[in-house]
Amino acid sequence: MTRDTDIAKLQIEIGGSFFEIIEFSLNRFVQGREVKGSYGINVAKVREVVRLPAINPLASKIAGVAGVFELRGVPIPAVDLAVALGDEPRHPEKERQIIVTEFSYKRAGFIVDSTRRIRRISWDKVLPPTTDSGTFINGMTIKDDGEFLFILDLERILIQLENGPQSNQAGHPQQGNQQQQAPAARIPEPKGPLVLLVDDSQFIRNGVKQTLMRQGYRVVEASDGVEAFDLLNSNAGAVGRDKIQLVVSDVEMPRMDGLSFTKKVRDSEELSQIPILLHTSLSGRANQSAGIAVGANGYVIKNDIKTLLELMKEIIGTDGLHTLSA
Repeated sequence: MTRDTDIAKLQIEIGGSFFEIIEFSLNRFVQGREVKGSYGINVAKVREVVRLPAINPLASKIAGVAGVFELRGVPIPAVDLAVALGDEPRHPEKERQIIVTEFSYKRAGFIVDSTRRIRRISWDKVLPPTTDSGTFINGMTIKDDGEFLFILDLERILIQLENGPQSNQAGHPQQGNQQQQAPAARIPEPKGPLVLLVDDSQFIRNGVKQTLMRQGYRVVEASDGVEAFDLLNSNAGAVGRDKIQLVVSDVEMPRMDGLSFTKKVRDSEELSQIPILLHTSLSGRANQSAGIAVGANGYVIKNDIKTLLELMKEIIGTDGLHTLSA
């Protein structure tokens, strides 16, 4: 039995309800004072942790991008995590570390003050953030010592670095209404199949929803597995156009993750036949094996919208621009 299969089997046996994080410390300067916080990154997204290497600065002045470093002949962008979260740059300290990550087919190094330990946490112990607007935190939990540990939304951090500010910086109060978003182009009223989109990040949901609606799909939303399961139960008696035809679900979510959600749906007599696509940044084979083993109909990496739309059409039997026959 392969290591990937072993990991997948372990996740399934306990309902896919746990995950492991690397806990690290980050000294931030918020409103003129130093704040030492505990943060976490999903181990499934981490390739390795190394001491702070020599970083070659770039001509780009994007806040948070410290430059590029080389790891075994591969150039990797270095992100000063505190600066990406909205702090002022500070002089690099030799004792700091870089957490090298890979997800959604992207590799990056995040500069932190120090790593502490690996923690195994149950998803039902992860609380959603108090607000999704203007934050890079997609969950938080309380450690044994009573200290909060914040789980970071790395995808959103990289998206903002690549595309420019689209929301307020994490950990800082909103200052009036300084950032006005441009009005979105009007999308014709979709008339295609009804799809349930499940993701704890409103930022991600908005982007995927806009894409699906442009393809003609009608979309209802849920922020985690608990909300999604309740919504499916309330829709169980629906027929025709009112019936949910497909679920597109994230894997990493507070309260109930995508693996636990999929398993619960498959264990339900009324809901077991509904198709589920897992849409996640976790690209490892072990994660994909676990997703398929709990009953998902497919596993798509978040940047691969083309594959997502192709699988949706294949499963539903039509694309969003053509209505299903009665």
